[in-house]
Amino acid sequence: MSAILAAGALLRLLLLLGWQPALFGWPDAASYIGVSHGELFGNELRPAGYPIFLKLLYGVSPTLLLVVVVQHVLGLASAVLLYLAVARTGVPRVLGLVPAAILALGGDGIFLEHAPISESLFIFLVAATLYSAVRALEGHGLVWPLLAGATLATAATVRVVALPLVPVLCVWLLAAGRRPFRRRLAVAAVGCAAVAAVLGTYFAAEQRAVGHTGLSRNGIWNLYGRVAPFADCSQFTPPRGTEVLCEQTPRSARPLTSQYTFNWFYSPAIRAYGNPHTASPQRTAAVASFAYAVVLHQPLDYAEEVGAGLLRYVAPESLRGYGGGPSYGDLVHRQVLFHPLFQSEGRKVAKQYYSDADRFSGHQVLITALRGWESLTRVQGPLFVMLALLSLAAPLLGSGRARSASVLFALMAWILLVVPVATVEFSARTAVPGFGPLAAAAAIGGWRVLVAARGRRPALQQDGASATSG
Repeated sequence: MSAILAAGALLRLLLLLGWQPALFGWPDAASYIGVSHGELFGNELRPAGYPIFLKLLYGVSPTLLLVVVVQHVLGLASAVLLYLAVARTGVPRVLGLVPAAILALGGDGIFLEHAPISESLFIFLVAATLYSAVRALEGHGLVWPLLAGATLATAATVRVVALPLVPVLCVWLLAAGRRPFRRRLAVAAVGCAAVAAVLGTYFAAEQRAVGHTGLSRNGIWNLYGRVAPFADCSQFTPPRGTEVLCEQTPRSARPLTSQYTFNWFYSPAIRAYGNPHTASPQRTAAVASFAYAVVLHQPLDYAEEVGAGLLRYVAPESLRGYGGGPSYGDLVHRQVLFHPLFQSEGRKVAKQYYSDADRFSGHQVLITALRGWESLTRVQGPLFVMLALLSLAAPLLGSGRARSASVLFALMAWILLVVPVATVEFSARTAVPGFGPLAAAAAIGGWRVLVAARGRRPALQQDGASATSG
């Protein structure tokens, strides 16, 4: 584990030397910084957890260097937490090196940590949730389920995709392990109470700040962008007042998800109801009713779109017509994180607040080398298929604490991988948070497959000897 952490630290140090002060190519970076120094609950599409994190770090030191260094440290800490989570399930501790290596050495995660966007904090909170949940299985006090609920609820204030993980955790705390039912009920109650306390505090603060609540108050616009490219009003009657959203343009000639969500020229919803940041609750409700109607009445088309998007985990450069989000090559090699216009805009915003925002420097040799490393460490193709299959095998073949833990690892991994594709699009950025839990489940699954294969081998040899003697 020490070698993995040392190598991960070296890679992050090289990126710190290769690009300063931070990567602003994803336009959310400038938005996060602006919100963190303005109305913390002011963005209608994103929760306020990450801006609050930036504001807290700003109180320590008004430098982007601090933000980037802390995020790199969180990346390594996440690797340690998942290593310990797997190691405490009763399987050989060496298996914990699998998710640790994915998080500590994966090039995509390292580049995302170097940008003021929410991935590093979110990944850390998910890893902390999984470690605390595994500790809760050990039956020592109620601190660990309390921490599991609190960290997961905090993760939901950073990224909305954590919200469907909450019922999974609560049910798992109630069902996992062989302890008496009253004990499991107490553990689950404490975990759920922690979730309620954190989210309740968040919603109370949001209500005071903006007069209404919601982790993503206008987030349904993302689902509209997901379904609008294939919506066919000849297959259903659109909800009253939303007929303006119907199009005659063939599916092949329509734009992709983001254009429907943010581009006035392409989006009937923006032209009719305003954009996701300005639309009133009533107009957003109209967009929501249309999006739900499409999913309800075109389930096969929706399944095709989502299924094709999920296949991009295996072949990210393919099937771009089904959502069109950035691949890993786009993210690091084709100017997403390094986008020159958004880099300039991001630094312009950051200069208003951070003392080192105008001290730009880049080292092309180091960046080229790190891009090469990123290409070698992508979780895609056969590697993703292997991790996916082993993650599904773990709950089926495991037993005891390892089986209970692998169920949670696998469920959280697949929710983190599927929900973004189902509600927005495939994106290399949103893929990365699911890789750690997926690798944790796969490590246990691989071990159980190996144990099962070894267990059968003597029996097969004995059967062969019996047949020969017969």
